[in-house]
Amino acid sequence: MTNETDGFAYIRKMRNNKRIMRKIALLDALFSGVRQRVLATTLARPEKWWYLTELATYLRTRPSSLQREIAALAASGILEQHRDGRRNYFRAESRSPIFQDLRRIFEKTTGLIPTLQVALRPFGEKISCAFVYGSVARREERATSDVDLMVIGQTGLAELSPALRKAEKQLGREINVTSYSVDEFRTKLAREDHFLTRVLKGRLQFVKGDARDLDAIARQ
Repeated sequence: MTNETDGFAYIRKMRNNKRIMRKIALLDALFSGVRQRVLATTLARPEKWWYLTELATYLRTRPSSLQREIAALAASGILEQHRDGRRNYFRAESRSPIFQDLRRIFEKTTGLIPTLQVALRPFGEKISCAFVYGSVARREERATSDVDLMVIGQTGLAELSPALRKAEKQLGREINVTSYSVDEFRTKLAREDHFLTRVLKGRLQFVKGDARDLDAIARQ
């Protein structure tokens, strides 16, 4: 399941905000906040080996707050570990019988796209299209990478920035927002604006709308 332009199916299943919140409440009942963040991060990139201080930096928390959670998850077979010198590395255990189930649950609740959808939902039809681009969309991000978000519609940074603060806290990442009106987007596109052209040539993960909606905006 993916939110990317080459496999868009997920966004239409996430329209009901109450349904998202019920699922998040279920996670709250099953896992502590710290454990949710560890699972959400490791399940999103199961091929990546993390070490403690790296994950703490990524989640913007203290290593000491992660140690017990990681140990418990490893003991239950949800994380696998290996040691290299003085560093103990860990990642999601893809052979776990509940790996796929957990991954689907977290992707639908605490993942990047659902979190941004909840944050942007109050703007409703004022947003015509919104998507993540850059290293995060390409799944090449580092611990210090911001989430690059482009929003097209009748909203500005003054409205968007406060609404996204909670999402930043949930994700443990800064969100770098670029906002264009529909007319501004079309004008820049017609002028072959270097930044916009580079963004649109890359991989996109849609928060609202899809590639067809973006194409329709460009052709208006």
